[in-house]
Amino acid sequence: MIKDSIQVVALAYNEEDTIGEVLKRTYEVLSRNCERFEVVAFDDGSTDRTSDICDEFAATHPHTKVIRNKENMGIGYLLRETYLRASCEWTVIVCSDMQFDPYDLEKFFPYLKDNDIIISARAKRQDRAIRKYISSIDKLLLKLLFSASFQDLHWIKFVRKNFLDKGSITASSPFVETEILIRAKKKGARIKEFTVPHYPRMHGVAKGARLSNIIKSVRDLIVLFFKI
Repeated sequence: MIKDSIQVVALAYNEEDTIGEVLKRTYEVLSRNCERFEVVAFDDGSTDRTSDICDEFAATHPHTKVIRNKENMGIGYLLRETYLRASCEWTVIVCSDMQFDPYDLEKFFPYLKDNDIIISARAKRQDRAIRKYISSIDKLLLKLLFSASFQDLHWIKFVRKNFLDKGSITASSPFVETEILIRAKKKGARIKEFTVPHYPRMHGVAKGARLSNIIKSVRDLIVLFFKI
């Protein structure tokens, strides 16, 4: 059994078709592998049954809680708030669209003992070409400006609490994940990268690659560059 405490946060906005299965699989994996864990459903102002499904699950499963925004705040806000509220030894953020199978969380566990951050990359990425292109530009800018290179900046990762420098987080866009990686690497974090399966979205609509998110991420990247 894993002795370190682990918090897995499922981010959701109008994911009524998949959020229940995501929570169920996440809970199953953690309960059979971890001594101390918490499953958090972070609902970003959903207008469908997502919120009700989360409440129903939490009512019958201990170590589960629901955080709910009254209105949709966007992915950048959710990421930032999740890391700022982190209280366990490890923090993990998962999507609620089943493009990541929570059962694959077990593939990270062997690396916990000897690493501070474990990053997964999407094998055979099941996204549109435009999303892949944006990611390639993102990685190129990171390499040019910060001399840092990672296989996949925005997929499932385990982050050790000691390398979550909450007081230094400046980003409020999806770039917050990249900022955490850059700062952790500068602090000497032991980082492990490996690939996990990536599945096509079967329900709902992808929301992360909006133009507003891209613009905010570029702004945050520039701010961080001049800060460090």
